[in-house]
Amino acid sequence: MIVERLLPPEAAAGLRAERVTLASADLQRHRQRVRTDAGRELGIDLPHGSHLHDGDVLHVAEGVAVVVVQAEEDLLTLRPRTPREFATAGYQVGNLHRAAMIDEAGVSVLYDKAVEALAGRFGIPCERRRGKFVPAQSSGHAH
Repeated sequence: MIVERLLPPEAAAGLRAERVTLASADLQRHRQRVRTDAGRELGIDLPHGSHLHDGDVLHVAEGVAVVVVQAEEDLLTLRPRTPREFATAGYQVGNLHRAAMIDEAGVSVLYDKAVEALAGRFGIPCERRRGKFVPAQSSGHAH
């Protein structure tokens, strides 16, 4: 079966869920082959530029909804203590061209030794943890 469009979340209401667990990089792919936790294979062929999100409904049939679940990944969170450290963290992570998840607690990236070394060099506290990586959306910058 090939999924060419996503279904609204309410399409899964009251149905048994089969999950397709995807890492953040796979959520960005508009064309791929996946397998549910029950072994069902699906092809995904969404319009170019589309991407998946945690909770998206791919397919509904026979009392089952196939739902996307974002995998937890190894993250590194820089925890700046001052506005200056926050600016430095954001600038340096951007300078390394890493996607970043930014909130009031800090700047998170997929675990990366270079970013960990950078945090140490600038004295910015950081921690390695597991979590879902949802980076800030870019404005389409390219080289």
